[in-house]
Amino acid sequence: MTSTLITLVRHGKVAGPAALYGRKDIALSTAGHSDLTRTLNNLHAQNPVSQMISSPRVRCLQVAQEFSTQHKISLRTEDNLQEMDFGIWDGIPFDELGDEWKNIEAFWESPHSMQPPEGESLTDFAGRVITSWESLIGNIKHGHNVIICHGGVIRILIAHILQLDWRNPALFKQLQIDYASHTRIEIGDYEKAVPVIKWIGAQTI
Repeated sequence: MTSTLITLVRHGKVAGPAALYGRKDIALSTAGHSDLTRTLNNLHAQNPVSQMISSPRVRCLQVAQEFSTQHKISLRTEDNLQEMDFGIWDGIPFDELGDEWKNIEAFWESPHSMQPPEGESLTDFAGRVITSWESLIGNIKHGHNVIICHGGVIRILIAHILQLDWRNPALFKQLQIDYASHTRIEIGDYEKAVPVIKWIGAQTI
């Protein structure tokens, strides 16, 4: 029986201090670039990639473009797979946030009920990610599809596929999605097949 493979890959480590990076277009560090490239090479060696989809943020798109060009694989960007917009917190190093840190802590305790100032609500974020996913799987190509995106996006997709409550703070506090890790989803080639998660947050050694 044939199936469609979808691998969600988180971008590598960024070239910046610890912070919430959402809309900020920060590049990868040298190590982050290397790690992401190695992950893609290993995935391609195991199951040749037939199509790539990327967030438009440079921390995803740069390596996606390099890899797709090298291996002559089709690539397209998907705006709705960008990370959550963290508003005034976005891209500000944690040690420079001052009094705002207590608000960030409150946000992680209940992300559904507290919206980042001038940022995006969790409801809006989840809505656009899920809408994008439903469109993608409705038009996905058979073969191995790799989606390079962000930690928050991957968490929302896992919750959606498993029909879990994406408002649960544990999804963001207790589910580790490391840099350059990969999460595999398989959809059987038969009527009424549902996406099956084969593994979550695996890392290339």
